[in-house]
Amino acid sequence: MDLEKSQYIERLIVNYEEIITRKKLGTVQDNEVLKAITRSMSFGILETNYDVWLDECFLHEDWQKWNDLIFQQMRHDLLPGCEGGYDHCRNFLNALEALACGDNETMERILPSELGVTKNGYPFYVVMSNLLMAMWYRDEILLPKALEAAVKFVGTKKPQWERSGAAFLLSLHKEDVKAMGMHLQNVCSGYMRADFSKALKRLCLPAHGLYSLAQNILPTEIFQQIKMPEHKSFSQGFAKWRNENPQPRLNLYFEYPAPLEVINKIHMAPVAKSIISQPYIHSDNPYHSPQLKKKWSLDEQAMLIAFVENM
Repeated sequence: MDLEKSQYIERLIVNYEEIITRKKLGTVQDNEVLKAITRSMSFGILETNYDVWLDECFLHEDWQKWNDLIFQQMRHDLLPGCEGGYDHCRNFLNALEALACGDNETMERILPSELGVTKNGYPFYVVMSNLLMAMWYRDEILLPKALEAAVKFVGTKKPQWERSGAAFLLSLHKEDVKAMGMHLQNVCSGYMRADFSKALKRLCLPAHGLYSLAQNILPTEIFQQIKMPEHKSFSQGFAKWRNENPQPRLNLYFEYPAPLEVINKIHMAPVAKSIISQPYIHSDNPYHSPQLKKKWSLDEQAMLIAFVENM
């Protein structure tokens, strides 16, 4: 293990032992300990080393390792415990990441059909989540309104990459391969101007997720006609590998040594299925408007409990 990895592990061990000591609980098999560790990971106290790992991936064209990294970071980002205020649209970008690495089951846990239409969240997430669910689950009731909302969104002054993402889904619905290629290209170029970290901009995972979505939905002969983006943030090599491996192995990129091996278990556990609730429905706070009281949002605490119990 090189010096940088050693320092990363040492830092994690210090934070991990502090969590265990503060909880004054027994083993990592105890649910309360697992909840404390998971919550700490959700809040970024026990963080990944994504930037460094991504640098490693770019040095080698080992596409399985690329997939491992996307999978691990996506699983880490989806750990419950940190409240966000949105409903099940909140993790839409992670749903695209799940599609990008072939973890379709996780995408369905993020956006389960039984929760229905999403309304409370960032407009791009709401529009895209509803149209994705309508197409994925072949929901003919949701589809017309989702298409209408996407058309309206494309005509707004929202960021280019967001409008291009919505336009891609509309083109996917029409099976317009030429338009899909153009919109994917615009997703990549617009993504570079968005407010994301330099590390995230190195690999445009939303574009990869949308491309993988098309492979899942379209007949092979139509999908193969989509032109891949020619952009530094889109890896055609990885995309071709995923085309050839539609059900890739879902492995961890970095397996943590003792005493941190519980982190591996947490990352590999089934993602917490989205649960929504109305946290202010019975509030007597005069500053809570009737609109706020009616809003649904992810119930992170219920999701945390269910996640640990199902681990």
